[in-house]
Amino acid sequence: MIKNLPLFVIVAILVETVFSACGKKEEPKRNFSLAVWAEFLPYEEYEKIYDKLQKLDVELFLAIREGDFPHHSLQKMKYRAWLLLKKEKGYWLSVHNAEDFFKLVKDFLNLYKPEWIVLDFEPPYEFATKITENLIEAISQIIPPEEVYINGKAKIDEIVKFSHEKGAKVLCVFPNFVIDDLVQKSESFQRILGIPIPEDCDEYSFMIYSTIIKGLAEKNLGLKIDFPEYAVWDYGKDAFHIFGDKSALSIGLVGSDSFGNEGYKDVQDLIRDISAGLAVGIKKFHIWTVDNMKDENGNWQIEKWLDISYVLPITPPEDSGLKNLRGFFLSIAKSKVE
Repeated sequence: MIKNLPLFVIVAILVETVFSACGKKEEPKRNFSLAVWAEFLPYEEYEKIYDKLQKLDVELFLAIREGDFPHHSLQKMKYRAWLLLKKEKGYWLSVHNAEDFFKLVKDFLNLYKPEWIVLDFEPPYEFATKITENLIEAISQIIPPEEVYINGKAKIDEIVKFSHEKGAKVLCVFPNFVIDDLVQKSESFQRILGIPIPEDCDEYSFMIYSTIIKGLAEKNLGLKIDFPEYAVWDYGKDAFHIFGDKSALSIGLVGSDSFGNEGYKDVQDLIRDISAGLAVGIKKFHIWTVDNMKDENGNWQIEKWLDISYVLPITPPEDSGLKNLRGFFLSIAKSKVE
């Protein structure tokens, strides 16, 4: 009877039989790359989980603050150097502190030779603390004067150029609003927030924290969000259209953050976000944050969150609340603030 079967069917049966007999049925390989943001713990804590991350093929994006180097741990691990200023200087990179940030980059790259540095573009830290108190007042205070914006933008281009000259690739990370700018061919959000996007980054990652977007939309706007992964799909399709293989998504949140935002209930929520991103062509995902991958007793739960193999790309159902919210942001971008 078997002789009447096509050859490829016979081969498949034989392979299945061999693997079943050996008890070694091979799982599909992961169809995307994975990285984790690491910010709040001492370097030595990340050393403890570094081998696990390597085994799981998960890259480490390590926060390195001004004044925290040189440090012996920085020679023991491979990581993307996520450089940060002191909080009183704004912490993240923007036109407001581009000069100070350039000095930080120079100091680090003159001492270390990482393959990548990470430039995290966000408004000054003080703005992040005020925005939850009075949004309108905070925005009015943060919009940079024209001269500050132009000079800061030029300095940021210098930072990218200098990094390349020192042999480091540059990952540039932005809030989701910048994608709305790019879709509308404007600089509205970039000007409002003081975070112009450079042209020569080697990779662009956008913060699409579906759990935070859902929480803020429901709490502050009264919207009902049924499919938070729709935000990943919606922003991801535009990011991929603009940047192609240079595009990546920062997704999350795992655990809770210092602003009171709550994250994924379990790893399946995380997988849904990855699935939505894959559906539009994104293949690089950066998870916020490894710091929270612990149980209630403080024991690391790295495998629980990161032992992920193949994920099926699935377009999520349209979420009307998120679609309307995105439409609002696009209308702001279209206004072309100058």
